[in-house]
Amino acid sequence: MSLIEMMVVVALVAMCTLWGLHSWRGYQQALKLEQQAQHLRLYLYDLQAEANNYNRSAILWAISGTGGCVGTGARPAVCSAAGGRVFVVSEPDIELFDFTDKAMGFYGLRNAALAGHLTLKNAAGSLRVVLSARGRLRLCSENKPMLGIGVCQ
Repeated sequence: MSLIEMMVVVALVAMCTLWGLHSWRGYQQALKLEQQAQHLRLYLYDLQAEANNYNRSAILWAISGTGGCVGTGARPAVCSAAGGRVFVVSEPDIELFDFTDKAMGFYGLRNAALAGHLTLKNAAGSLRVVLSARGRLRLCSENKPMLGIGVCQ
């Protein structure tokens, strides 16, 4: 092999490595976002079950931004001042981006709910946790399918 052929091979290997690293980072970001969205959904399922079991209402509040949080009861000014059980976004690159302007929450009677949504976002995209009036919680992706999660309708 000549020196030029060897340099071409090294350049091709370097390009493939950079492409692979970029794809791997994107996959890792999407995986972290999906995990945070699943944790939020499980937190909401727990609140829903508690409201249904004890026949109580659980009206949600949300504080947006990086390190945002979701909880019930009186809304604090900052997440660190929140008392009780609160979901806090734990990944530094994920933010609680959007939430329903009106109140949303769970009513114990007949497992009903006040519909709404919460959106988590990072560089990989954004996932929305949707609460329907019948109390169903589901995940959907806002712009493109992500890790098997379909696009919001």
